[in-house]
Amino acid sequence: MQVKSFGKAFAVAFGAAVAVALVANPAVADPDPITDYRTLAGTGSDTTQDVLNGLGNAITIGGNKVIASWDARGTASIKTKAAGCSFSRPNGSGAGRTSLRDSETAGNPIAGCVDFARSSSSTTHTPSGNGAWIPFGVDAVTFAINQSSDLPINMSLGQLRNIYKCVVSDIAGVDVQPLLLQAGSGTRQFWNQQMGITDAEIAAGDYECLVPPSQGGTGVDPIQEHDGRVLTGHNDYILPFSIAQHIAQGNGLPGVEDRRGPSDLGRIGGVSPYATGTTPPNEVLNTSFPLRRDVYNIVPTADLTNATIDAVFTGSDSLVCLQTTLIQQYGFGAAANCGDTSLRGNL
Repeated sequence: MQVKSFGKAFAVAFGAAVAVALVANPAVADPDPITDYRTLAGTGSDTTQDVLNGLGNAITIGGNKVIASWDARGTASIKTKAAGCSFSRPNGSGAGRTSLRDSETAGNPIAGCVDFARSSSSTTHTPSGNGAWIPFGVDAVTFAINQSSDLPINMSLGQLRNIYKCVVSDIAGVDVQPLLLQAGSGTRQFWNQQMGITDAEIAAGDYECLVPPSQGGTGVDPIQEHDGRVLTGHNDYILPFSIAQHIAQGNGLPGVEDRRGPSDLGRIGGVSPYATGTTPPNEVLNTSFPLRRDVYNIVPTADLTNATIDAVFTGSDSLVCLQTTLIQQYGFGAAANCGDTSLRGNL
């Protein structure tokens, strides 16, 4: 566990304590008001945007909110700092990571505009990497189908891979059409890895059922992640869905849009996405689900010694890691490695 030098320095210099408040009503989308230019500005993952809004509203230092997390969804540009820093809204883990890299690049139009990136995907560990992937919660991904579909609600990983590799187009005579998520999505990257497919193969036309007709295939255009409304009227559709997002959307949290539509989450290999004994509308994530993953906040490695970043993100005693109840309220499981800074990669 890392000792918080910030808390000690702040107390000595200003005679004030670090305060953390769990509020009853988590934050709405984007910082509220949007002109509230807090110390740490973040962009990226759709999967974790809602929980970071909640954390941004709950965590204070010296009575001031410090996390400003900007949603992945939306068409309006964002302005993350009081001076300059207006740019297009990054949508997804990949776009968030790119915005952080650009922020760290001298001369870039958004240099100095982003302090952390939300990510639902991991990285290849590179000890000398310029980014630190800091876990704060546990998620898992499964498939979703229409509640009215005759597709099986329980499938093996092998069946799912055959669907996404276009080996089969029906199951016991029931048509099935796999859907991909938007480019740059961390969940898309994670799901494709589990299915044994790559974006390069898809772009090369190796999987016709994943390529839309406009590009010569028989598939469907990629969709925004975690939006089950696309299943309306389509009993043949199957798509990946974050279990934590599905739970959070059903919890009636302020600012969290319910986009589940007619979706049902599937079991993989007979394993339920929900913890034993929990059922709708009181589901809890099954942290032993086969397609389990950590979710992260990425910060520049060089900034790990920054007092505010240290206090907020690093170590099991960080202000984020102390918010276990809030993190679980948004559907995620507690991470035993919360706050660990050892996973390094290149931004």
